[in-house]
Order: sequence, then C-alpha cells, then structure tokens
Amino acid sequence: MKKIVCLLVLFFLPACLSKKKNEIWIYTSIYKDMVEQMKPDVEKNFPEYKLQWFSAGSEKVGAKIQAELAANHLNADLVMTSDPFFYLELKHKGLLLAYASVNAQNVPESLKDYDHAFATLRVPVVVMAYHQSMLGPHQIPKTFKELTEPKWKGKVVMGSPLESGTTFTAVATLVEKYGWDFFKKLRENQVVPAGGNSTVRQKLEAKEFPIGIILLENILQAKSQGSPLEAIYPEDGAILVPSPIAIFKRTPYPEVCQKIVDYFFSEAGQQWMVKSFMYAANPMLPPPVGAKTFGFVLKTALPWNQSFSERTLKDHQKIKETFSKLMYD
Repeated sequence: MKKIVCLLVLFFLPACLSKKKNEIWIYTSIYKDMVEQMKPDVEKNFPEYKLQWFSAGSEKVGAKIQAELAANHLNADLVMTSDPFFYLELKHKGLLLAYASVNAQNVPESLKDYDHAFATLRVPVVVMAYHQSMLGPHQIPKTFKELTEPKWKGKVVMGSPLESGTTFTAVATLVEKYGWDFFKKLRENQVVPAGGNSTVRQKLEAKEFPIGIILLENILQAKSQGSPLEAIYPEDGAILVPSPIAIFKRTPYPEVCQKIVDYFFSEAGQQWMVKSFMYAANPMLPPPVGAKTFGFVLKTALPWNQSFSERTLKDHQKIKETFSKLMYD
C-alpha cells in the first residue's frame, strides 16, 4: 500500500508544484467537454483570479487528492466530484471548510451535510439502457431485479465499482435494496462488469450487449449525437448519485471559493449542470433535455440520507472486495 501511495505522489506531485498567486484550482469529475463549455461563463465572474480545472473520473480525482495530501501539498481549492462518500472521508479528516451558501437553500436537506461541509450540486442517476435495433420497447426489462432472470443471461453489461465511482454508488445502493444475493444471481447470469459508464456505452453501441446499467447522462448525451440507445427508468428505482461541491480548508482564498460555490448554486450555475445532462440539485430547475422530471425519478428512487452514506463509507473497501470476489473470481 505504501508503495502505491509513493507512486501516486511521484505521478501527481509535479502538477501541484507550480501553483501561482491568485490561482484557484477546481477538481471535478464533470466531463472535459462540458468543463470547456462552462469555463468562460464561470471565469468571467472572477476576473481577478485564474481558475484552473482538473477534470477526470471520480476515482482519478480522488487518487490525485490523496496523492497530494500524502505529499503535504494539496493543490485543489474546491472539489466537485461524483463520489459522495469521498466527501465524508474528507470531512472526517477535518479537511473541508464549512459553508452554507444562501443559494443552496432550495436543495433538499437530505442532499446537504449536517455540518455544511458540503452540499449536493448535481444529481446524476443510474438507470438501464437498451439498443433499439436489438430490442423493442415491449421486450425490455422493467426493473434492475429482472436482470437476474434467465432470459437476460449473457445480455447485460455494467461498469465496475473498482474503476467507476458512480458504479460503486450503484452497487452500494443495490446491496442496500436487495443484498449480495442479487449480485450472486447477476454473476450466475453472466453479467459483465467492465470499466466505467463510457465503456458501457461503447459496448452497447457496438451491439456487444442489448442491455446496460449506466448513467442517464451518458444515454442523453448519446441520443443528442444520434445514438440508437434508449434509457430505461427502472420501476424499482433509478439510483441517485448525489455529487457535492466543497471547499478545502487549506485554500488561501476561502472568501473567493465561497463566491464560486454561490455561483454554482445560482440559477446560472445550476443551468450548467442541466446542460451537462444531469439533474440540478435545485428541484425548481427543469430536467435535462430528453429526461423525465426529477420528481418522477424520486417517486421510486431509494431515498438518500447521511446514515446510508456513513455506513457505505465504513464498508467501502469491503464492498469492493465482496463485489470483486462475487463477480470476478
């Protein structure tokens, strides 16, 4: 383990030694193309500061932060990633600055930390999807649980919680709902866990599988580009992946970072979450183009609460190990 940490430090450290005055770093798991689109609008509100962005998958964002902390040279000022449990870990280590943005007052309390260490900025949701040339609307599964039935044997692909933070949340949620027996049956049904959501999309579009467990935003984005994939909102509940924003205590610019948080919770900032094909944390905003309303999703979704988050954080490694044993051994 120490060797891995040292390698991470060596890999990430060169990028965090060049921080300059009036430079603020935002680490995010929002896709790079969307970051490029939103950057000008965000940055024009803070002309006296140079906003720098590091965009990668949530697992890579977490690894970069851990490496910088190990080197005692944290470069990030703000973090906005899609691993809700990582925020609790950072909070427990005393690394986050408490801040309750007035613009976040419409965000449901269940999606905010009790001590204001972080608050959900956007809500990706995990659903199912199918390839329209391989299945018709009357042939598709209606629930996650249905994927354990023999007729779907060898026909389902999903991401891996070892590589994708959103898939980890999906696994933890399904374990909470159905227990590990659900994944034992998925293994018997030859469900293939591979990569992250982009990998699932690629395999669906290549017709390697007719059904996938995937983020809704990937399907909405694919459809906007003419893809033949279609989303399935499971009747046993789409899976919420609350994705917060937080400020590190170590930032030399706490007041500016608070204003940046205010911006992201403003209507202008929340609109960028919607344009990124995710639900805004503020339920007053409309859903992404092509998506059903957030109210529709919430009717069946497993309610999110901090006690579930705390339990999942405590069992984080155990969940990964159990999944690996059940699905790969």
